[in-house]
Amino acid sequence: MNNAFSVDVEDWYQVSDFEEVVDFSAWATYESRVVRNTERVLELLDACGIKGTFFVLTWNAERHPELIRTIARGGHEIASHGYRHRLIYEQSPEEFRDDIMRSKKILEDITGTPVWGYRAPSFSLTAASIWALDVLLDCGMRYDSSIFPVSDRLYGIPGARRFPFVIRDDGDRRLVEFPMTTARAAGRNWPLGGGAYLRLFPYAYMRWGIRRVNREGQPAIVYMHPWEVDPDQPRIKARGKRGVSTHYINLSRMEGRLRRLLRDFSFAPVRDVLGLS
Repeated sequence: MNNAFSVDVEDWYQVSDFEEVVDFSAWATYESRVVRNTERVLELLDACGIKGTFFVLTWNAERHPELIRTIARGGHEIASHGYRHRLIYEQSPEEFRDDIMRSKKILEDITGTPVWGYRAPSFSLTAASIWALDVLLDCGMRYDSSIFPVSDRLYGIPGARRFPFVIRDDGDRRLVEFPMTTARAAGRNWPLGGGAYLRLFPYAYMRWGIRRVNREGQPAIVYMHPWEVDPDQPRIKARGKRGVSTHYINLSRMEGRLRRLLRDFSFAPVRDVLGLS
């Protein structure tokens, strides 16, 4: 079974955990490592013959358009991660619409191909921001991958459906939701998905969870960030959105675990797993 592999193309200082100490207005003053780190991820994928979906934070695309073209030329899907990594529930519907349309246009102008997919920064499509689905449909998106069926201080809709489904349908257009992957056991949803979960928990946990999901006849979706294969990135002291930050934990182990994941499972871009054409 093909699972979906995805990369949220953010630089190391652009994460939600650092918002209190790194203002958007100062982004240009920080050392950018997004090109070298994304190229490293591309090398790992190429070595395994795997194509994925790159959800691009579009502020980075404006500054590094050739990186986006390189990703697209490699046969990977380009999707949107918004323009400036603002949590949806901290925006108005009008601000969110402007952010989506700006991001979509920039990415389509760079690649010359339509952008169909979106992932919210920090999975911030929650019960408080469910209105965003209608905006995504109006903006021409065909799928979203933002809902995490767990309970978390930063994100999550605990009762959400766990596997891909049509979440909005106006008759002429449909928006498919590909929720972040969870394994169901002991009466609860256990978060998988990759990223911090791949770094924090033993690799055996991720392997167990994806195998369990695949045995249910369903694809999993895995995500990561380019900065997670960069253990030498600069250090910032921050409390994080939850009062503690996991940003720097086990960075030195991420590449090895990623290699195992790419070897143990089959992956494809989100659009292909969903059968969109």
